[in-house]
Amino acid sequence: MMKKVKFHIEGGLSKRDMEKMWEGALRLIEELGLRVPHRGIRNIISDFDGVRIENDIVKFDDELVSKAVSHQDYSDFPKELEPENPGIVAGAYIKNVIDPETGQIRPANSQDLIDCTKICDEYGFYGPPCVRPNDAPVELQRILMYKVSYEYSRVHAHGILDVAGWLNAREARYGKEMADVAGKDFRIDLWLISPFLAPEEGLDILYEFKDEPVDMNVATMPVTGTTAPINMLDAYVQSLAELFSALTLIYLINESKKSKGRIRTVVVDSIRAYPFDMRYASFVYGSAEDLLGTLYQAQLNRYFGIPLVAKSLLTTGKYPDAHAAAEKAAHTMAAMLSGAFVFANAGLLSVDEIYSIQQLLIDYEIVQFCKRVVRGDELRDDLACVDLIKETGHGRTFLDHETTYRDFKKCLWDPEIFIHSTLIQ
Repeated sequence: MMKKVKFHIEGGLSKRDMEKMWEGALRLIEELGLRVPHRGIRNIISDFDGVRIENDIVKFDDELVSKAVSHQDYSDFPKELEPENPGIVAGAYIKNVIDPETGQIRPANSQDLIDCTKICDEYGFYGPPCVRPNDAPVELQRILMYKVSYEYSRVHAHGILDVAGWLNAREARYGKEMADVAGKDFRIDLWLISPFLAPEEGLDILYEFKDEPVDMNVATMPVTGTTAPINMLDAYVQSLAELFSALTLIYLINESKKSKGRIRTVVVDSIRAYPFDMRYASFVYGSAEDLLGTLYQAQLNRYFGIPLVAKSLLTTGKYPDAHAAAEKAAHTMAAMLSGAFVFANAGLLSVDEIYSIQQLLIDYEIVQFCKRVVRGDELRDDLACVDLIKETGHGRTFLDHETTYRDFKKCLWDPEIFIHSTLIQ
């Protein structure tokens, strides 16, 4: 018998810690509420038990929130993804690229969108469209992003909780029609503005599809010291309250049209809060605090039954350099040791200002490196290695031993970029 010897990260939040955080979040949902500045949406949910509306503030009782949480549906999350077969998300809508020929940062164009999409298809990467085609009219850019993705990729901009980010109801309607023709998934997203505001544009989109069976996502991004308390775990209490008040909102919208087909409601961007750099007044990905945020996310996602997508491939580095590599590699290793097997956002630099094909391929290699570490090794119960070592004896090598021939490809990861050559090779 073979025993798998693996490593994982221990510690962090206890079950009681998470229960207390949830209790605090429920108090915020019931006492502070979510601002919903859309009369039509408020009218849809006003007659449900457990809903209280005060002007444009909507409050839900804890029983209703718990019911909404229990109705999350992640059935379309790819079953084939696992630690031995991790998934990578590569996007989304990035305005600039590093030119692969000149190395200069410039605005992305339609050809960049096509080239990046083809590479993502070759590697099987998920995620929204990679870059924004700045050579197209602004009002057509998102439509073109999805058109190109549908034409040049089997999986990109389709599935694994694609985050479309439609800007208005008219644009989302075009997107729905295009997805239907292409046979692709279509989702609409409600991204909250912290603290506790459902933006009118997002609510307009929900209202546009109020009578149709359309899958709906919710997400929020509270930032410590700016739109949330400076302490990261306090910010996570706010994140829980925002996410699950929004989830309850869309659950009720869908309940009002339940006779019109199956609808999936999910938390799309995981349970997260994010750090802020007070020196540069900037949103920070890739920092030590951001990595800690992912470790908390891993525990809270498991607690609430949400698939874990770790944003470990993000950095404030501006080029494919040591800065970017250090943040991405450290973060991805910690995330994988915490149980993550889907990683976002490959190819991105400077938070989300730059897309780089070179960085995209390096990020793929980082994930493969981490996968090998997490895979661990095997130990035989009968310790057959003792006889093997005795058989080989003194002063001989294992280079020509049959076990080396048989198992070296299984035991050793063979990198494509981080090659193991010496100075003279």
